[in-house]
Amino acid sequence: MSGSGRASGVGRGRAPGTCTSIGGTGCRAGGERNSRLNRVTIRDVADLAKVSPASVSNYFHRPRKLSEGTRQRIRQAVDTLGFVPNDAARTLRTGVSPVIGYLAFELAGATTPEIAAAIEQRVSAEGMYMLMANDTASEQRERAYLQLFAKQQVSGVIIAPVGNVEAELARMRSFGIASVLSARRAESPAQASVSIDHVEGGRLAAAHLIEQGRKRIGFVSSSLELKQMSDRLNGALSAVHAATGVTLEVLPVPERSVEAGIACADALLRRPPAERPDALFCANDLLAIGVVQAFAANDGVRVPADIAVVGYDDIEFARSTIVPLTTVRTPQAELGTAVADLLFAEIDALASPGGGSPPRHQLEFSPELVVRASTVRQ
Repeated sequence: MSGSGRASGVGRGRAPGTCTSIGGTGCRAGGERNSRLNRVTIRDVADLAKVSPASVSNYFHRPRKLSEGTRQRIRQAVDTLGFVPNDAARTLRTGVSPVIGYLAFELAGATTPEIAAAIEQRVSAEGMYMLMANDTASEQRERAYLQLFAKQQVSGVIIAPVGNVEAELARMRSFGIASVLSARRAESPAQASVSIDHVEGGRLAAAHLIEQGRKRIGFVSSSLELKQMSDRLNGALSAVHAATGVTLEVLPVPERSVEAGIACADALLRRPPAERPDALFCANDLLAIGVVQAFAANDGVRVPADIAVVGYDDIEFARSTIVPLTTVRTPQAELGTAVADLLFAEIDALASPGGGSPPRHQLEFSPELVVRASTVRQ
């Protein structure tokens, strides 16, 4: 698990015993304090920053209550004095932590870094910190990390779940920890979520292939037990069932990577041409890129003349492959920002006297089909 955010702590690049004044304020015995960190108190920081001790306390565990200017003055004072707060003791005393937990099943996936960066940017702007964890698509690790976040008394949790964690999140909410599901719509109306309509995304992909005259569609994916993947398949099936003379074959792969896409294409090339799909809908762009690469290396198969290929997500490399990739665009950065915004609304709602829920408790983004050369015959 790794931490990210704006770090406030021991000053760097200053000689021991030196003190830098803020706003013309002197540093009473600042050198002596810097040489003995355990003597620096919240009141010392408050005096130097010209704020109240309560504001310094809020800086560490309720930073969102302060303006950016106040946070900056306190941050400078903390660095100048070398003040190191006792986080564990403070959390035990106040029951509040300036930390958000983010749990995803694919931290190294094609889209997760963009989502995580958007969340972290929003969290950092609030003067808070984010801990990120990867559950490696394991429900057991997922539960273990949620328990760890609860023990750490984080202010909130953002999770792109593997399993159904809503009961656990409800328990966490009962003792003051807010939560938002990311990239999956909540089943309970009490659970906040920001999702993408992956059923519609799957339908868009398959309907486009059918419009291009394709009859034998292959769906390439791993982890169909994940709702995000099964939703894409179900959306594609809805388009197939609405058409005449169109079939869909599920082509399972061990992972959603370029290498898995290459292996899938190689397996299809070993089939007689009449038994191959004439179109592939890949559950993400990495798979689709691998498929296109493998077909490009084989003189007997042309994309899209022989096999059309659709990806999913519209990552940066989708438009610069050997054959530019038709794909389903999902708004990853926008999703990350919306998740963070909703989490802070949840945190504020829990802190309110009624502990109510914010408006627009569950949000859903619509995907968009982006047509490029991998599906349209010239």
